[in-house]
Amino acid sequence: MRQAYTIEEKGNARVLNVEGKSYQTIYSAKVIELLISRKGLNRTLDYLRHKEKRSYFLTPIFSYLKAQGKVNLKVLEAGCSAGQLTELLDEQDFISEICCFDVDKALIEVSNLKAKELRLNKVKNIDCLTTAQTESLPYEDNYFDLILVVGVVEHLPFEARYRYVDEYYRKLKIGGLICFLNTPNRKYFFDWHTTGLPFINWLSPQNAFIYAKLFGKLKRVSFPEFVRPGTGWRGATYYECLPQSRTIVIDDISESAGYGYSFFRKCRHSLKFRIFIKPFFKIIYLFSRLLNFPVSFFLPELNVVFKKVLEYEK
Repeated sequence: MRQAYTIEEKGNARVLNVEGKSYQTIYSAKVIELLISRKGLNRTLDYLRHKEKRSYFLTPIFSYLKAQGKVNLKVLEAGCSAGQLTELLDEQDFISEICCFDVDKALIEVSNLKAKELRLNKVKNIDCLTTAQTESLPYEDNYFDLILVVGVVEHLPFEARYRYVDEYYRKLKIGGLICFLNTPNRKYFFDWHTTGLPFINWLSPQNAFIYAKLFGKLKRVSFPEFVRPGTGWRGATYYECLPQSRTIVIDDISESAGYGYSFFRKCRHSLKFRIFIKPFFKIIYLFSRLLNFPVSFFLPELNVVFKKVLEYEK
């Protein structure tokens, strides 16, 4: 049964009323309607708050860039969705140009509408691309100072993720930074992102599907839907965030960019995660430093930053 809702004007804001609860937003009624049409009412409530919720992941890199005195940065946002982070990027003084893309036509419509209505003047392009087109992005090579890949890699076609990730690196300037943030770690024992089940991302697709149908959140999902690109239940690995091209040399600067122990101990996952995992963060961190492992190897999600040091001529 479809939930009833109303949208009312309140000065410069809109109020979405659902089952006796009210949610105020700066977005227009048209943006809200488009989100409801694409994502459903319950997911739309999350999208209205996404800018504030996901800004947590960008705060360290913004602080790092400011401390470095960076200015006039050109930014590429991969998988911009409904533009919640695009709004945040437009607010940053050190950013001069923003390009972004997604493969979801309906969400790109939302992003373009937001850019127009909210006057996001730094936004140069919001492109709707096919999955095939994202293997050869329509932007100049070695052009961007910063590339953001937030909650994207786990949704790329599983067998050929390196093609898309390598394309991101090709668009990055020498000395530029690429950030893979809020990315579920497939090597972690628990899938907090999609199914809510332990060890599922270590199973074969067939066994994982049976497991999810019996105990998880995907009981109405068919097997073709379960394994298609975009579902995200398998997460991603640190390795999949690295360039596979031998012509590109990078350096992991996650620690100095603010994604070390201080970031992870503030992790805002479920209550169970905070109770059972958070007390071990310091041990995990010290162990990773001792063996020179990236700390993300051992954590529920990947939050890593790489600097493009060199690119050899082909």
